[in-house]
Formats: sequence, C-alpha cells, structure tokens
Amino acid sequence: MTKKYNTPSPLSLVILLALVFGFSACKNKKQLADMSDTQEIKEQMAQEEMEEEIPEEEPEERVVKKEPSKELKLNNYFSAISSASSTASANSSIQEALTMFSNSEAPVLIVIYKEGGKPSYDEPTTIGKYLNYLKDTKNNKARVEEVIYDANGKIKELVLRK
Repeated sequence: MTKKYNTPSPLSLVILLALVFGFSACKNKKQLADMSDTQEIKEQMAQEEMEEEIPEEEPEERVVKKEPSKELKLNNYFSAISSASSTASANSSIQEALTMFSNSEAPVLIVIYKEGGKPSYDEPTTIGKYLNYLKDTKNNKARVEEVIYDANGKIKELVLRK
C-alpha cells in the first residue's frame, strides 16, 4: 500500500501569501480611516516618517582599511616615473615621491649581486638623482629591498635590488 500525501501546489502558496499580505494592509488602512481627527492622522504619519528616518543605533563595526606599505608605494612611484608620458608628469611624480624621504639627499644603495649573503653594491647615489635617472632612462628594473626610517617615519636610506 502506498500513501498519497496532498502537497499544496506553488500556485496555491502564492495565493495564500497574497491574501495574508492583503488583509494585513487592509487593517492598517481601516485603522487610519477610523481616526476622525485629521490632526491625529498627521501626527501618526509624522511619527512613522521619523521612525523610518532614524535607524536604530547599532554598535559601530571597526573597518580595517589596509593601506599599501611604503615599499609598495615606492615601487609604484618608480614605475610611474619611468613610464610617465611627459616630463611634467614625471616631475610631478618625483615631487610626490620625495615627500616620503627625510630629504632629497637620502642615500640609495643598489644591490647588483649577492653571494653567500654578502651583497655587492653599485655606486651609491641619492634619491633625487635616482628618481631623475628613472625619468631619463625610462628603465625601472630595481625593487625595494630594505628601507631605513628616521624618527619621524620618513625614509632616510633606501636599498634597492636589481
């Protein structure tokens, strides 16, 4: 013997839901119609609007915004300077990048070879000269390897790796 269960069809569920919502809306309209004083209606409508406008206060959720590191910003500046479409654009990027440094004479060391943990450096230069070199050659092969900061959080020395 098999038992047959009567399951409601989706159409009958939709109709049932429509009736439930329809009757609940009618009750609200009837309550408004029963009020004889128009002042009461206006006050109730104003109160409902205020309730809608003022959301309930919820505890603030801390949103942590991850900012790019200074090393990443420097690499981005190097790329922007070397690929700048005009000299004015490159000079603008150079001025922005220099704000990250304690001064434009901050030393820049470029590692050209590393053997057994002992690096070999190219001739030392300054950040001002290096940024202008990038602008002139449009060649950016070096990446930031090490950054040394001063007490103010500005870069006082930079080590790059080719």
